[in-house]
Amino acid sequence: MFGLKSKVRADEVEEVRVEIKTLRTAKQKITEELETLKLKKRLEQEEITHLTKINNEKKDQEVSKRKLELEKEYAGKITMFKEAQTEKLVELHRELHGKMETRFNTELGNLKEIYKGIMGKMPDVTLALTKKL
Repeated sequence: MFGLKSKVRADEVEEVRVEIKTLRTAKQKITEELETLKLKKRLEQEEITHLTKINNEKKDQEVSKRKLELEKEYAGKITMFKEAQTEKLVELHRELHGKMETRFNTELGNLKEIYKGIMGKMPDVTLALTKKL
């Protein structure tokens, strides 16, 4: 009986050894697969980070481009507004100058008439100057 028991045990030990070897091989494959998945995950995370960074930079560039376009448009509108205001100001200045000139000529005419009236009422005096040495 003793001999039978030890043979069974040897078979069981051999089966256990084969199973252990199989389990070690499976463990090694699973470990390799885990490391591969970790690496794949890290690479995907880096790719996502990179793509996010590129996307943000692209959006920043678009915002900057739009900002420059708006600033150009704003500067153009300001320039047009200033030119329009300058034209209006020049026109108003010309109009005012015309009115002032008309008023000046009218007042000059009035002053000439007043002067003639005053001179007409004054006696006529002629002065003779002589030079003595």
